[in-house]
Order: sequence, then C-alpha cells, then structure tokens
Amino acid sequence: MNSVITDRQKSPAAPAVDALQARQAQPANAGVLRNYGIALLACILTTAIATPLREHFNLPNIVMLFLLTVVVVSLWLGRGPAVMASFVSVGSFDFFFVPPLFTFTVDDPQYFVTFAVMLVVALIISHLTGGLKRQANAAAARERRSHALYEMARELAGAVEMAQVAEIAQRFLRIAINSEVIFLLPDQGGELKPAAIRDGGWTQVIAPLIAKLAFENTACTDLDAPHPVSYFPLKAPTRVQGVMAVASPSQSAKPLYEHHEYLDTVASLIAIAVERLHYAEAAQRT
Repeated sequence: MNSVITDRQKSPAAPAVDALQARQAQPANAGVLRNYGIALLACILTTAIATPLREHFNLPNIVMLFLLTVVVVSLWLGRGPAVMASFVSVGSFDFFFVPPLFTFTVDDPQYFVTFAVMLVVALIISHLTGGLKRQANAAAARERRSHALYEMARELAGAVEMAQVAEIAQRFLRIAINSEVIFLLPDQGGELKPAAIRDGGWTQVIAPLIAKLAFENTACTDLDAPHPVSYFPLKAPTRVQGVMAVASPSQSAKPLYEHHEYLDTVASLIAIAVERLHYAEAAQRT
C-alpha cells in the first residue's frame, strides 16, 4: 500500500477521535491487568493445592504441578501472564517446598540447577503454547471475517439506497476491526463528497487531495490525520464509483496495513453495491 503524508495542519483531536481512543484503551488496559491477576491467582491456587501434598510426593512431582499451571495460563491468557507465572512458580516452589521452608535461602546448591531448569522449561512451554494460541486465534479471526464478509455481501444485495450501504459497511467494520468508515462519491461536477453522513465528526479527518489521489490511482494512507486514514478506490466492473475512507482504530497505521487486503475486499463489495444502485436509479429515470 502506498503511504502519503499530507502537509496540511493537524487539527485538534475531534470528539470522534477521542471517543475511539477511549473505546480502544480502556478495555485493553483492563483486560491486560485482569489476565495478570488471574495468572497470579492460578499460581497461588497451585501452591495451596500442592502444600498438603509435599509430605506424600517427591519434589519433582510438585514441580510438575507448577509446570502444568504455566501451560494452562499460557493457553488461556497468553505469553505475558505465562512468563510471569513461570517466575512466580519458581519462587513459590523455592519458598514453600525447598528446605529450609519459608525462606529463599537454599542449603543444597543442587536446587539451583532445579530452579534454572524449571524456569527454562516453563519459559519454553509458555512460548510454545503462546504461539499455538496466537495461531489458533488468528485462524479463528480469519474464519469470522470470512463469514462476516459473506453476511455483508448478502445484506448489500438487499440495499436499495446509499444510506443503507453506508450503514451496513459502518456496522461491519466496527465489529470486524473496530474502525470508522466514510464514503466519498463524485457529484455531478466530479468532486468527491461524503455520502450518507452519520460519522459523528469523522469528516474532519478527511483529506480531499488524498481522497482524489486514491480515486484516480490506487489505495493510499494519510499519516498526518489524528488517526491514520486509508483511502480505497471503489473499483466496480465498469468504473471507479468513489472512495472508501477507513480510520485506524489507533494512532498507528499498523492496523490498516495488517488488514489492507481485507479492506480492499470490502471496498470491492461496496463498489459493486454502489454500481448496482447507480444503474437502478438510471433505469428508474428512463
């Protein structure tokens, strides 16, 4: 994707930009803290379960319980909480199970090897299981987006006016990648104008010159807006019907680059729907 940086003056963050930032930051921060808290509780629970067993099981068997905790944390909560669980598990094992008890002092130097191996194995397990979880999540996300594309195409087939097309696309992109979208269609004089505006102020971040560049050439990104905005030409079978402007859900353009192919597919579906409406209106006039 071509990146274009405009030289226009950055405007103060619009209310719509502030709303999107708040919508992104608060749930993300709360979720991260919650995951680390759950990981810590899992280690505490493992210690509580293993403490009565230390009179009946050898220490290597106790180690297995802590490693199992790391695996479960990694699968459910991800790599970061699993790394923390690895260090907490080693510390708990040392404090509660290695003599002398209830101190981090170690009488037998051989236990230092045990701690090192336990930590290395726990970190490797957290890395591998975290990678598997990411791959599984990515595959599930692709499947959800493919299904959503099918549902959007079906809804677009029943749209009878541009306002419906815009509403369907806006709802879809908010759910799929938490982004805002605005459509720019050419008027009688060929100038691009926002269509079916229900954007809550997002037109303030639109750069007309970059939108025109996308309309006449190919997709490009404005990195100078409060949130980066990508512009996708609505290429229908006969001609370009307009431009789809998608605002990044963060102040980074990375989400737009990561979903470029996906957004390009969305733009193609929208273009076909817009062209169908255009010919339907032309048929009614004649």
